[in-house]
Amino acid sequence: MSRKKHQSAFDQVSEFDRGRIVAYRDCRLSFREIGSRVGRNQTTVMRICDRWMQEGTMDRPGQSHLLPCNTLRENRQIVRIAGTDHSVISRNVA
Repeated sequence: MSRKKHQSAFDQVSEFDRGRIVAYRDCRLSFREIGSRVGRNQTTVMRICDRWMQEGTMDRPGQSHLLPCNTLRENRQIVRIAGTDHSVISRNVA
């Protein structure tokens, strides 16, 4: 099976199901048992668990999770501006 085929199968597993898979693995269930409970292939379950063990994430590689760049004070200002003047566009607020 091609690599692209594997990635598309991984995309079809929802984030909720990936969380269930990791939780079942923490309960020491076998890959086969997890796959039958979640309704996924044993290989898919192994790949998700391996990624969790190696990277601490269930996401696909290449996805970046940006940290918030605003402080709490800046967030309060943004909310205040948006609440008082509804005609302000996001570029102006930034």
